[in-house]
This record gives sequence, structure tokens and C-alpha cells, in this order.
Amino acid sequence: MKKLFLGLLLSCSLLVINSVNVFADDTGCPQREVEDLNSIKNDEFEKIVETIVEFKTKFPEMSEEEIEIQIEKEKGISDIWNTLTPSEKKLVIRYPFAAIDVNKAKNIAIKQTESRFGENGLGNQSDAFRHGLWNAEMTILIGKDKAEMFATAHEDKDVSGVESDGYTKIEHRNMDLHNNEIGREMGRKNSSLGESEMGNLIYDEIMKVDSKFMWLHD
Repeated sequence: MKKLFLGLLLSCSLLVINSVNVFADDTGCPQREVEDLNSIKNDEFEKIVETIVEFKTKFPEMSEEEIEIQIEKEKGISDIWNTLTPSEKKLVIRYPFAAIDVNKAKNIAIKQTESRFGENGLGNQSDAFRHGLWNAEMTILIGKDKAEMFATAHEDKDVSGVESDGYTKIEHRNMDLHNNEIGREMGRKNSSLGESEMGNLIYDEIMKVDSKFMWLHD
């Protein structure tokens, strides 16, 4: 089992988190991480994108901040919209069609994690697998740079306190950022693989004694 050493990664992760705003344009309790990754049906997410595109088309002079305010008022999508982090919202507005693929990749990762591990866990191997596969699939669909932007924006949240497994939220974020990067690199190097093949590749890496992935506990 790979242990995440907070002292080595904290400063690096904080730097990466801050970079998202510059670009602007997870006890084994599975419930937390599923909510964290927001299992939104693809057609529901597409409604958000349709609304954004409609605003951009009808009101080309409207700023991203103004579009965000309007979406907050839209009935039927505001609840889903508000599951996103502030940085994610900015990227969805800026890259709406890429965001559709981000959501598709996330749902692929959640489904395969449940199938292979029987849970979408917190801080364990299933957590590492989920983040790795999500980022690998995003990289194939939208490219490594945008995948990094969306994955890092997802970690733009309060990191004070501890998670339900007893590890700090900072430790969890550092773990996620590390596993995200490993996943993106595997996606970049194996872009011709289908969803199942990519899942197999990442699962095999997770199961290695010297796995590149990290997790906090069994």
C-alpha cells in the first residue's frame, strides 16, 4: 500500500491549485466520494451545457460572471450546477463542450470502480483507481492540458479538517492530485485503448507492489 506523505506534496499541490485560477480561460465510506465526483447523468449535464451555449449565442456580450449568475437562477439545473466547485463552473462556462466529455469520463470511472471494487471508496485503492481512470479518459477525450485544468479545478474546495476515514482533507487532496497526474500520463501514452482496456491497464498498475498510484489506507 502506498502511503501519501503530506510534507512532500503539500506545497506542490497548493501551487497547482492556485494555477487553475490563473488559467480560469474522497472509514471506506463510498458515499462521500461519489458525491464528490458528482455522478451526474450525461443528459442532465448536457442541459447545463445547452443553457450556457444558449446564453452565449443570444447574448454574446455577456461576461462569464454574468452567465454564471444567470445559471444560478435557472430552475431544473441550479441544483446540479451547485455541486460543482467555483473553478469548475468557470471552466464549464469557458469550455462547455469539453465539459460534456469530462462528465462522460467521470461516469465511466465511477461505473468501472463500482464494478471492479464493489464500491467507490474513500482514500483506498478504489479511490486511486477512480481518479486515475477519470483522468486517463479525460486525456483521451479532451487532451492532457484541459484534463489537468478540469481535474485540478475539481479539487478547489475547503481543505480544513478531516475526512470520515480520519485523514486530513489536505492529505486526500494531495492523493487525488498525484493520482490524477498518473492517470493523465497513462492516458497520454495509451490513447488508442478503449474504456475497458484502459480500466484493465490502470487496475493492473494499482495492484502492483510498487504501484505508481497512492492511497492512504486499505
